[in-house]
Amino acid sequence: PGGLADYLAERIAGIETVTPTFAGRVERSGEAGAVEWAVTWSPAGFGEADGFMQSYCNTVPTPEGGTHEAGFRAALTRGLKAYGDLVGEKRAGLITAEDVAAQAGALISVFVRNPEFQGQTKERLSSSDAQKLVETALRDPFDHFLTSSPKLARTLLDFVVDRAEERLKRRKDKEVARASAT
Repeated sequence: PGGLADYLAERIAGIETVTPTFAGRVERSGEAGAVEWAVTWSPAGFGEADGFMQSYCNTVPTPEGGTHEAGFRAALTRGLKAYGDLVGEKRAGLITAEDVAAQAGALISVFVRNPEFQGQTKERLSSSDAQKLVETALRDPFDHFLTSSPKLARTLLDFVVDRAEERLKRRKDKEVARASAT
């Protein structure tokens, strides 16, 4: 009954999360369409994978993602970076979409007219308007989600910044190992 929020809650039952689920639905009148989403982050990951993202376009599963997932990641990344700037967290500039999605459990569903898919199996959405739709639909709700609870937002920001710092440290260690091998 609660859509993707209920589905995500059932899928991650018993797993510790960093934040409560951020979920919602936005319908754009006219040509644009609708977006529904649910996302949360877990320090332990989600079972066999660190994170997962399941996406759908007009109820068709898109296992290889596409433009709607890119818009989703971009909206969350921009929102966290903007919040980091707002609270004076200089390390927020390190955040990439990879860091935001690393240990996230996310579900996203878009409804658009005349979707364009890559290949005949419809495994990847390639409609450019889907990315714009998702980004604009999530921007305000995510900003409100963060600013309505500063403690929760700070916890999430610190969690994602830690992922970014780990990524940079792994890259540096790899470069040192490569340099020392030669």
